[in-house]
Amino acid sequence: MMIQKIKPMREQVYDKLKDLIITGSIKPSERIIELDYAEKFKISRTPIREAIRMLELEGLVEVSSKGGVIVKEITEADIIEIYKIRIALEGVIIQEIIKRDTFDINKLEKLLDKTMSCMIKDENSKEVIKLFTNFNSEFYAISKLPRVIEMIKNLNLYLMKFRTISITDSFRRKIAYQEHRDLIEAIKNKNLEKALEINKKHLEDSMNFILNAINN
Repeated sequence: MMIQKIKPMREQVYDKLKDLIITGSIKPSERIIELDYAEKFKISRTPIREAIRMLELEGLVEVSSKGGVIVKEITEADIIEIYKIRIALEGVIIQEIIKRDTFDINKLEKLLDKTMSCMIKDENSKEVIKLFTNFNSEFYAISKLPRVIEMIKNLNLYLMKFRTISITDSFRRKIAYQEHRDLIEAIKNKNLEKALEINKKHLEDSMNFILNAINN
């Protein structure tokens, strides 16, 4: 018989609030009032308070100068810093993959084939976003560097709604697709310098698109 471990209430509340923040349901600068969410979730204020503390430690919320806790707004400087860190961490991933004697690249190529098919139909941008996300997950997994992967995933949470802006643009999607194809080709050829260059350009292009989008 399987025994499932139930998450403590504070972690369940943390997961829910984090999802609401990341998806934009709770907007930047919006106050998180313990009593309101305790009534909404039909629980005591204690797990709400503990969850808010966890979110504060993670940098998703902050204490307002006017009192109370608000959702922290992601600034241009935050976006630029996050992308700089991603370039460094994904560089580590790429180096580790190229060092390996064997790895199965077929799954990544099939994901890209499916992505292109979906893009041609252009019927569901959500499916394209999902496919790009799956590609990244599979790509990271090849490196077998769980700590690095976890750091990248945490960074990506902050950028989720912004990355959606980028991928839903048809022109940007096509460029991103080709950059993924070029990256795989460079890795297959064990060309580390080329792979790092392609990935850096891909991430910088994504960053610049997002910065331009939020300023217009």
